[in-house]
Amino acid sequence: MKRAKSRRAGGGRAKTRAKVVKAPSQPLSVGLLPNLLGYNVRRAEIALWRDFSRTVGEGEVRPALFSLLILVEANPGVAQIDIANQLDIDKATVVGLVQGLQRRQCVTCRQSSIDRRRQGIFLTPKGQTELNQLRQEMLEHETRFTRLFSAQELAQLFTLLRRIHP
Repeated sequence: MKRAKSRRAGGGRAKTRAKVVKAPSQPLSVGLLPNLLGYNVRRAEIALWRDFSRTVGEGEVRPALFSLLILVEANPGVAQIDIANQLDIDKATVVGLVQGLQRRQCVTCRQSSIDRRRQGIFLTPKGQTELNQLRQEMLEHETRFTRLFSAQELAQLFTLLRRIHP
């Protein structure tokens, strides 16, 4: 059913301003959610992500980018496919990350001396400087969460999580 349009002088539509009233939030029953592994891992991931995005790289760095820089630093000349495999992300994503880092002059790509079909990725001095800053911010971010556990609990948590991912 069509509604008649309200017209004002001048042909414009009438503007109405409705006051939005929010109902008080009611506590929800969460059912079996607290007993689900995925739910708890996801909630922990959300808490980590929010803090990461507020504190590491002024919100402009994503975990995959940080991980890529760490891998390039630890493996000078690493191939994009090896990074994709290690991080379990598609090669196209790695290509985009590397291109962005090249534009910012943080990495350079050079042909491999072993296999001329491959390009190796290397940190530039600027990239190393930026990574050093990001590493410090990441360690501060991590400390906010790791201090919630004893050293033994943290080691056990890592062991348990590694059972889920290879």
